[in-house]
Amino acid sequence: MTTAPHHPLPDPELRPFTSEPGRWQRELQQTQPRIKASAFDGGPGYRQEGHRGEELTRIDERTDWGWLRWPAPLSEETPVVPLQVAVLSPTPSRTARLAGRWLTRRPPLRIYFDARYRFWITSTTALAAFASLTLVGAAMANGLLPDIGLPLMLLIPALAEHLPGRLDARAQGHARIIRHETGLREMQAFIVCHQIIQAADDHETPELAQAVELGHHLLWDIAGLLTQPAASSVRVRLRTCQDLFTQLACQAVETRAAKQERDRRITRTGSGEGTAETTEPAVQSAPEPELLPDALIEEATHALHQAAVAYRAAAAHLQQLDHPGWSPRPTAAGPGLGCPTAPSAHPRGADQ
Repeated sequence: MTTAPHHPLPDPELRPFTSEPGRWQRELQQTQPRIKASAFDGGPGYRQEGHRGEELTRIDERTDWGWLRWPAPLSEETPVVPLQVAVLSPTPSRTARLAGRWLTRRPPLRIYFDARYRFWITSTTALAAFASLTLVGAAMANGLLPDIGLPLMLLIPALAEHLPGRLDARAQGHARIIRHETGLREMQAFIVCHQIIQAADDHETPELAQAVELGHHLLWDIAGLLTQPAASSVRVRLRTCQDLFTQLACQAVETRAAKQERDRRITRTGSGEGTAETTEPAVQSAPEPELLPDALIEEATHALHQAAVAYRAAAAHLQQLDHPGWSPRPTAAGPGLGCPTAPSAHPRGADQ
């Protein structure tokens, strides 16, 4: 038996910097001058190739689970689909975290030498060339042999030009990166569900903290599935993950709402002592498998349901203390968790 949720989930529309109001406008204000500088078609000069789809002008949003890369539009309109979604491992090493920060660094400015944008160098290379010319030239003036100084003067700019690309390739091995448009659109609903779970987490309830951890595991698994060929087994697994993720997010919202109601009742009565709260212990973290077991997510969802029931019972008990003649209205108890299964974005007929 399932009942309609007390707080239905909103439409899955992914927006940049939802947890930081005003951040997107500030980022656009910093990026717009560079985009406008690259839009004019004059002679050779210093400009940045921005709005041609090469991700040179972009805005990166770092998250606890990875990052989102948004295009910087010429107008103030907020983009709907990101250029890139990357998910780090649920148990990232220090190297993986450093790789994530390296891959989300600001791209260097490109210095073009012709009006058709065919010949260019990056500002990093130009700075390295100037530094090598100055420092190595000074060393040669103080006695450094030309046989050593001249190769070194050429080697430093070459390393500055090619080394970042090699580091990018190594760093990308620490994350699961989705770039194709189909995968990005399918990933939006999962990211929105995880954002809802993160917003519901109050950093006090162990069941909510466990839901956030499991959500990160699910995003990691889904990112791995979306980078595989679109086989029928992959589509079935994506549908299962979407149902589990929606159930988890819906139950997290209900648990947070029930806890807030309980806290309001405690504040109103002036004392929360003697209130019986029965919640199941948080589900223990499992070692990272190839795919997260469905039973683990269902167990965490059930734990959230039990916590919500306990918080609602505590709120009803406090209400009864405020009004001695009032008795709580009986509610039907059933095996359902109070969250409907979300309609799948992948029609079952697509597998045939």
